[in-house]
Amino acid sequence: MKIAVIGAGPAGLAFSDRIKNLDNSVSIDIYEKSNYIGGISKTVNYKNNRIDIGGHRFFSKSDEVMKWWANKFPIDPSVMEKDDSTLVTYRNQSRTIDGFRVATQEEIKRGKVLLLRNRKSRILYQRKMYDYPLKLNKTTFKNIGLKRMTTIGFSYLLSKFNFKEPNNLEEFIISKFGRKLYSMFFESYTYKVWGRKPNQISADWGAQRIKGLSITKVVLDIFKKLFSSQKKDSNNSIGQKNTETSLIERFLYPKFGPGQMWEEVANDLEKEGVKIHKDCMVKELFLDTSEKKIKKITVVYSNGDHSTLDYDFVISTMPISELMNSIKGEKKSSLFPSEIQDIAQNLPYRDFITVGLLLDNLSDPDGKLLDDTWIYVQESDVKVGRLQIFNNWSPFLVSDQTKKWVGLEFFCDEGDELWQKTNSELISLAKEEMAKLKLCSENDFVDGTVLREKKTYPAYFDSYQNFDLLKDKFDEINNLFLVGRNGMHKYNNQDHSMLTAFRAAELIIDKKTDKDSKKTLWEINAEKEYHEIKNKDNTQ
Repeated sequence: MKIAVIGAGPAGLAFSDRIKNLDNSVSIDIYEKSNYIGGISKTVNYKNNRIDIGGHRFFSKSDEVMKWWANKFPIDPSVMEKDDSTLVTYRNQSRTIDGFRVATQEEIKRGKVLLLRNRKSRILYQRKMYDYPLKLNKTTFKNIGLKRMTTIGFSYLLSKFNFKEPNNLEEFIISKFGRKLYSMFFESYTYKVWGRKPNQISADWGAQRIKGLSITKVVLDIFKKLFSSQKKDSNNSIGQKNTETSLIERFLYPKFGPGQMWEEVANDLEKEGVKIHKDCMVKELFLDTSEKKIKKITVVYSNGDHSTLDYDFVISTMPISELMNSIKGEKKSSLFPSEIQDIAQNLPYRDFITVGLLLDNLSDPDGKLLDDTWIYVQESDVKVGRLQIFNNWSPFLVSDQTKKWVGLEFFCDEGDELWQKTNSELISLAKEEMAKLKLCSENDFVDGTVLREKKTYPAYFDSYQNFDLLKDKFDEINNLFLVGRNGMHKYNNQDHSMLTAFRAAELIIDKKTDKDSKKTLWEINAEKEYHEIKNKDNTQ
């Protein structure tokens, strides 16, 4: 059996790993258009300072994914906090922490390990720092003030009394938190990310990304911590199975960034005979509409050479709009009529710019240490949407420990004013906005670099409203499987992308390539209760 995998990101690599474990005789070619391994989970090295595109916590509610990661990279306890209770287990000579294997000294020396990191994210709003998600603590009450806290409370209660099924993202968030909190901590940032007002975005996005998080869940989490009789409760364990994803306090992280994991996975696959071709594009997929199969694909390499090859199965993680344009065949329109092709070609995306700044100093607006991983910038007078402090993800991402290595994240559309700025203009903008936010002075600047990433975020507006019609048509192609974030136009985290890949591999081995079997892939990372209600409403 010969399989072509389009894309060497988490989904493509996880698929290849799983199907090789199920049947080592399978022949696999992976085609990656860039020179990097890992897709948007890659790690870019700039003068030995490493950049994680968007930030990737290695945490999942799926035991399958967590164990897969830990099987690839064991846990290094040597950089944990000294008072960490989990170290007691290690010092007692146990070789596991919460069921995850602890690295040997030799493995620690080689550096192929996962670090256990404390997660801290905050919101910068009106030049004050708030915990993210919001906590009912002294800082929050002091920053907001009694008057606004009262307004927030009434606003939240009103949202519950006036509850209705949300038709858009704005209504979804208000139903969870109330209008006042929405306007303070969601509206501006959401607009930056998507370039659209939240009332123009499908509620599906909230169902995937916000899911079960609500004020009630935040309050219950606080009480659980206050009254827990155990020093090490479920929230302090690595698995944190009983904790909402947005409330987790710990995550695993590869020593040298997420790309390290995927580069090692790629190396292991090549040892198993998988061929990984970088700097090449899958230009054409030839569709036989009578058999509903992709018969051949044409690949164009960086030197201009091209080849046309036969495959039994094709696994696509490429953007659906590009996939549709690549499908060729005399009777293509019989499966994909013009109105279906239009849905694919008009699917919206948001693009992404990271400006890496190396700084002498970094602090919050009050001059205090910033030990955050992420900072969400809920300020309308700057363009930056989010900050990463790479030192706090892993100290090994930074070559000089006396410096601060920060990533400023800008959301944009390819070709817009922000995207067309030169690198030097973007670095200047980043320096100006950091000073404006009172996080450093422009004199603290040491060095900088710029990374542009196309189609980082599949968006949930415009032709997306008819997406179900499109995905059903793709599912009719028996030997084509769509997996991963862009492959499914679904705002998945890397663990969800991996799960779609695992299930696709199993379906192929089990010879379940029909449309109904493929539906199981689309159910991964879907808010079951929300979509059940939505489907019920649509049938009335």
